[in-house]
Amino acid sequence: MSPLKKNLDPIDLAIIRQLQEDGRKSFAQIASELNISPSSVQQRANRLIREKAIVIKGIVHPADIEDVVMAMVAIKADGTKLHAVAQAISRLAEVRWVVICAGQYDILLELVCENNEHLLNILSNKISVIEGVRETITFPYLEVAKRTYEWSLPDLAAE
Repeated sequence: MSPLKKNLDPIDLAIIRQLQEDGRKSFAQIASELNISPSSVQQRANRLIREKAIVIKGIVHPADIEDVVMAMVAIKADGTKLHAVAQAISRLAEVRWVVICAGQYDILLELVCENNEHLLNILSNKISVIEGVRETITFPYLEVAKRTYEWSLPDLAAE
């Protein structure tokens, strides 16, 4: 099995790389560059989307919206409730991502709020009351110095 968790063959990976370069690239263009039929590209791309191996969408970064407050929150959680805490936090509309991690804190998450009052409400009335949350520390963003939407698929053939 490949290290990608999904069973992707070299053609799937090549299609994904093409779509990473330009998510609006036509199946015909991809087919021409990969020397395969457009219908093959379409079938494979549709399967990759259906299986949630890839997602194609337009994205706006919250930092581009005026007066939005963003913060990273680190959480210490009871070990036996770690997954339940992460799932409960994942259901909050203001949360962009949640990761379970190793180190001083158990969970990291990113919040996007309308203003500081909204941020305080989420922290006080939604996150801190989740059973299993022992401690939080909040890092409000003052400025986003780097952001990227891209992650290049590694060349697994070279390994």
